[in-house]
Amino acid sequence: MRLRLARWREGVLLAGLLVCWESLPRLGWVDPILLPPFSRVAGRLISLALSGDLVQHAVASLGRVLAGYGLALAAALPLGFFLGLSEPAEQYARLAVQLLRPLSPPAWIPLAILWFGIGNAPAIFIIFVGTFLTLLTGTIAAVRGVDRRLVQAARTLGCSRRGTVVRVVLPAALPELLTLIRLGLGLAWMCVMAAEMVAVSRGLGFLMLEARNLFRTDTVLAGMLTVGSLGLLLDGLLRLVQGRLLRWQVGRKAYEMSRD
Repeated sequence: MRLRLARWREGVLLAGLLVCWESLPRLGWVDPILLPPFSRVAGRLISLALSGDLVQHAVASLGRVLAGYGLALAAALPLGFFLGLSEPAEQYARLAVQLLRPLSPPAWIPLAILWFGIGNAPAIFIIFVGTFLTLLTGTIAAVRGVDRRLVQAARTLGCSRRGTVVRVVLPAALPELLTLIRLGLGLAWMCVMAAEMVAVSRGLGFLMLEARNLFRTDTVLAGMLTVGSLGLLLDGLLRLVQGRLLRWQVGRKAYEMSRD
């Protein structure tokens, strides 16, 4: 019942926002050149989809996100586990992490272009560096947050170091790690939009930049809606995976509630 009510409220809120979006420019309260009505943006979105341009740009952006973010995950998660389990190693790496963390993804664009030129490589590199440190620090925090008593109990029972990591640390840190992966995916989309506006000739970021140069606000907004939709779709898939992997938590929470 609560779920249905929440969905109904979300639907009403979305409908209200679309009505306001459509009404404000048509009533003259907002310049329609700066903010076209929703119907015009939807029409432009359909036109781009039917022509095939939208699909080509979306596939290009999606491929870069999956490549760059996949590389960041493959590098950050194992390293984060190692640093989270080894305090001396984490102290050695802390200076480099703190030095690089303030650098936003766009700050890497000039260097990426110098190193890789124009094309997919600099965009993938920017996504990698833009998400790697967030994933690394989040993984370290998730591993450090595991109850040390669980680790000590496993070692006391004769579990090897590798077995302790696989059977104790990983399951205990998994909820935070999956949430971190979902947050990092949103950051990856932000990075690819910045990269595609300067370093590539195809992608949703490039589409929006070209539309801005031609003062086609409807195309810019259509591109933004596409990015949001793709991000929402991927996040939904990750939520399904998260629900399946963390199904055991439901039983644990029910047990804890019954004890209370």
